[in-house]
Amino acid sequence: MNLLNRRSFVGLLGAGCVSVNSVSAAAIARRRFPVAFFEKPLQFLNYRELAEVLGEIGFDGIEATIRKGGHIAPERAVDELPACVDELRAGGQQILVMATSINRVDQPGAEALLRTAAKLGVKKYRLNGLPYSGDRPILQQLDDYRAQLVELAALNRELGITGVYQNHAGSRNVGGPIWDLDYLLKGIESDHLGIAYDIRHAMVEGSSAWPVSLKMIRPRVRCVYVKDFVFEGAKPKNVPMGQGIVGAGFYNAIKKWDSRPPISIHAPYLRAVNQQNMKAALSRLKADFDWLQSKLA
Repeated sequence: MNLLNRRSFVGLLGAGCVSVNSVSAAAIARRRFPVAFFEKPLQFLNYRELAEVLGEIGFDGIEATIRKGGHIAPERAVDELPACVDELRAGGQQILVMATSINRVDQPGAEALLRTAAKLGVKKYRLNGLPYSGDRPILQQLDDYRAQLVELAALNRELGITGVYQNHAGSRNVGGPIWDLDYLLKGIESDHLGIAYDIRHAMVEGSSAWPVSLKMIRPRVRCVYVKDFVFEGAKPKNVPMGQGIVGAGFYNAIKKWDSRPPISIHAPYLRAVNQQNMKAALSRLKADFDWLQSKLA
C-alpha cells in the first residue's frame, strides 16, 4: 500500500479529525499512566507519520508490532528498529511496548532483537502466546512452559528489559483463565517477566469475577491493555471504548494502584483502515483516547 504523501497527510491533520488542543494541560498533568496505541490498524503509515498523528491525539507512544505480519518483520528488526525509534522520537513518541513473536530464548533472532531493543531504550515487550494441548494434563504443560520462561526471564534480567505475557480468552490459550498465569509465573521476578493485563479478555472469561483474578495477579502486572466489547449471543464483539460492558469499575480499580504501568489502547473494531477512511478512523481513535482520559481523571 502506498504511504500518504506529505501534502495529504498534513491536510488530514488539519482537517479537524484530531486536535492537540483537545487535550488540556491539566488533563495531561492528571494522567498518571503513560498511554500507548497498539499500532496494528495503522501499520500502513511510516513511523514519522504515525508519531505525528498519535502525538496530535495526545498519546505518549506506541505498542510497536515487531513480529510476523507486523510493521517490522522479526528478521529485519535488528537493522530497522533503530530507524523506527529515531523516527518516533523525532515526532515526540516512543515505543512503550513491543509486540513480538518471542516466547523462548532459542528462537532464531530472539536474543538479537531483545538486545537491540534494550540498547535503544525499549523497556517492555509482549511475548507470543502459549497454546494448550488437549492430550496432556494442564499442570504438566504449565511446568514445561515455566522452564522455558525461567530461561527467558534470565535473559531479560541480563538485558534490562521486561517481558509481559498477555491474558487472552480462549480454551486453547494459556492465560485465558488468568489463574493459570499465577501458577505459571510463580518464582519468576515480575520485573523480568510479568503480565500484560487485558481487561477485555479477562471479562470475556469472567465478566463478574475479574476483580478477584485481578487482585490475585496485580503484583505481576507490568502493562495494561484496554478495549471494549459486547456479547452477541455467546460470542464477544469488539466495539469502541465506552460502548461495551467494560465500565468505570475497572478504571476506578487501577487508579488506586501505587504504580503506573503503561496502558495500551487496542482498537480491534477498526478494520481495513486505509488512506481513504483514515479520517473517520482517527476520529474514532481520538474518542477512545478521550474516553480513557475521562475515566483516569
